[in-house]
Amino acid sequence: MIITKVLGLTGALTGSKKAKLAILGIEMAILGYALYKQNQEKKAKRLNS
Repeated sequence: MIITKVLGLTGALTGSKKAKLAILGIEMAILGYALYKQNQEKKAKRLNS
């Protein structure tokens, strides 16, 4: 989450629209990966219980 905050701050300071879109894409990829990992951990917990 810290990384996305830093990227968000960088996006706010960046004037280029293309750079902002690229940073948004990176943020979305990081969030998607975090959600995927969270789901994997939940599934592993259910299987071990």
